[in-house]
Amino acid sequence: MLISDRLFSDWMPREIYNEKIWVIGLSGGADSLCLTLLAHDYAALHGIKIIAGIVDHKLRPESSSEILPTIKILNEKGIEHDVMVWEHKDDIEGSIELKARSARYDLLYKLCKTVGSRVLVTAHHALDQWETFFMRLSRGSSIRGLTCIRRVSDFKDVKLFRPLLEATPDDIKQTLKERFNISEYVDDPSNSDDKFERVRWRNAYEELSKYSLDITNISKTIRRIQTANDCIDYMVKSTIADIFDGSRLLIEKFRHLSLEIRMRIIDTIISTVSPKSKRVISYSLLKRTVGEICKREFIATNLSGLVLRRDRKDVDCIVVSAEDRP
Repeated sequence: MLISDRLFSDWMPREIYNEKIWVIGLSGGADSLCLTLLAHDYAALHGIKIIAGIVDHKLRPESSSEILPTIKILNEKGIEHDVMVWEHKDDIEGSIELKARSARYDLLYKLCKTVGSRVLVTAHHALDQWETFFMRLSRGSSIRGLTCIRRVSDFKDVKLFRPLLEATPDDIKQTLKERFNISEYVDDPSNSDDKFERVRWRNAYEELSKYSLDITNISKTIRRIQTANDCIDYMVKSTIADIFDGSRLLIEKFRHLSLEIRMRIIDTIISTVSPKSKRVISYSLLKRTVGEICKREFIATNLSGLVLRRDRKDVDCIVVSAEDRP
């Protein structure tokens, strides 16, 4: 499938209609290069300024020279760009993949703030979505987790926009070749290194597709999960105002809600009462805590910067407060 101007325009969500400055994460690979060129043509028609943000992770000696052909294309097209370098120690402890990703997003976010953009555009595509689904499914993910990658989501105070979620890698390469006359681009060796979980799932795609577990069918499933998840979120927003006043939770009403609603209410309370908490709460811990506070003998517990304790004067209420920290 060739990605036309019309098709690219059809992928624009209402959340970014009025945004006139976009920062685009550009690695030089086929996906992000195609995205940048499509966005450049779209921007010219709609009065949008785009800035391509290129992050040199300095993880391989050749990384700096690899971006030169990409910069040449940008210069030929008149696309504004900024090359940012990840400053790090030679010996990186822990997951290099996760730390590089975090550093990349931090640098792109800083670029957004520098140029006054409230939109960061990335090149996630349909196969990325497929891989994410199976990675999370294999870990027993929750409904929320199985919503996978959203077309638009929040990252700090900017919008993360992923217009290519409907496009396959073949669509992207076809568009680069037939529309932009480009058949050479950066191919990061890590994309074929099966020590990374995502690569192992990508390598399994052909086999799983034989059982109809292909991009098309999994994408349908993900969209339906997203719809169900949105419905649950709506129910949480409709319910929480009746049982939580900002400091007190009516436990009798809370106890009679479904488990998923109860868990999301507590998760929402954490983000409201203790918004600076950086802890990641596991599904099992959240479920266990919800079960604990619903017991008649419950007295008190802590969870991710939150203190929950039975009200001594009113046993039908649980007092909620932020944990005191030095």
